[in-house]
Amino acid sequence: MTDGESNTGAGYTDYAARHGQLPEALRTVPVFPVLFGEANIDEMEQVAQLTGGRSFDARSGGLDAAFREICGYQ
Repeated sequence: MTDGESNTGAGYTDYAARHGQLPEALRTVPVFPVLFGEANIDEMEQVAQLTGGRSFDARSGGLDAAFREICGYQ
């Protein structure tokens, strides 16, 4: 879980480049970002799209509601 704000280190561009170098078995692992706090929505959506996952928004309904939605999604 992350709020998506890059405070130090690699950003999304670096992540996407490294992701592209992974073996196929690892590139197909979906990532499901949970948005909370001051989430960087665009970056988290990009991570979900790149990996075949989906983002879930816990900023207004809380983490418990987001996790219920995730359980229903699977």
